[in-house]
This record gives sequence, C-alpha cells and structure tokens, in this order.
Amino acid sequence: MLPQWSGDFSVGHEIIDQQHQTLFNLAHKAYRIANSPSSPNEIKMILVEFFDYMKTHFKDEEQYMQAIGYPRLEEHRKIHRDIVAEMAGMVKNVHSVEVLKEMISTIAKDWLLTHILQEDMQIEKYRREQLETRATCEVKEVQYYYYTCACPNKEHKLTESMHIFVSNSSQPINCKECHQRIHFKQKR
Repeated sequence: MLPQWSGDFSVGHEIIDQQHQTLFNLAHKAYRIANSPSSPNEIKMILVEFFDYMKTHFKDEEQYMQAIGYPRLEEHRKIHRDIVAEMAGMVKNVHSVEVLKEMISTIAKDWLLTHILQEDMQIEKYRREQLETRATCEVKEVQYYYYTCACPNKEHKLTESMHIFVSNSSQPINCKECHQRIHFKQKR
C-alpha cells in the first residue's frame, strides 16, 4: 500500500507541499483504480489527470529549486524530463487494460516513493542546511564595538558599520551626555 501524506514529507514551501499532497491523493486514487474493476476510460482519465498535474508540479518545483539555489537543479530537471517522457511513452504504447492498470500501480508506487520521498526530500535537506548556515553566519556577523567617554561607567555599543564610520571619520564623535570624544575600548 502507498504511504499517506505526512508533514515529514514537507520541503518547506507551502505551494510545493500542497502539490505533493495532491500528488499523494492522485497516487492513491490511481492505485485504487488499478486494483479494482475499472473501465479503460477511468484508467485513461486518472492517467491524464496525474500526468497533467505532475507536469505543472515539476515546473513549479524547478522554479522553487532555482529560487533557493539548489545545486542539483539540472540533475533534478533531467529526472523530471525522464519521468514525463517515460510516462508519455508508456501510455501511448499500451493498449491492454490490464497492462495500463499495472502501469498505474507502478507509477503511483514507484514514482511517488522514489521521487517525492527520496529525491524531493533532498531539496528540503538543502533548504534546511542553507537556513542553518545563514543563521550561523548572521549570529557570527553581529559583533559590537565598545567605546568609552568621560562619563563614569558608561560604554557606547556600536555596530560594525558605525565602528567603521567612527574609525574613518576625520571629525571627532562625541558622547551626547558629556560631550567628550568617544574612544575605542574593545570588540565583542
């Protein structure tokens, strides 16, 4: 049997996740049709629905991967093209209802399990790693420079950009309270 959609399969993008949920639902529908008495028309309808939705999803997913700078975009794009070509070729060349049913079952199981649960989860892994890297960089980048003046027990906490400005300024920068020049103390 096919797995049910779970938040564990999320790639962290609302639209792509909704599309994956729809593909799970279509795969379940296709699997039911493939494993019950069905007319050739029912089989063709689910194949067309599944196929059309898959093409839309692939286009959207590729745009998302490009937007996040996914390094395996071209490889993933090739997988998408291969799936579409393989499905189109199979549907075009099959005339037996039983073979079509077997094909639907295989597409629903193998494509869903292999593509979404393995390939697409690599996108989420990359996205998560990028967020963690960015968060780490942001934390490291927030450094403060401390200055003193004539005020007792007072420190002036400046960001790096302000520190650079003060360091490069030909005019003295004075404390607003004591009106004395501030002097660099330390970086933290």
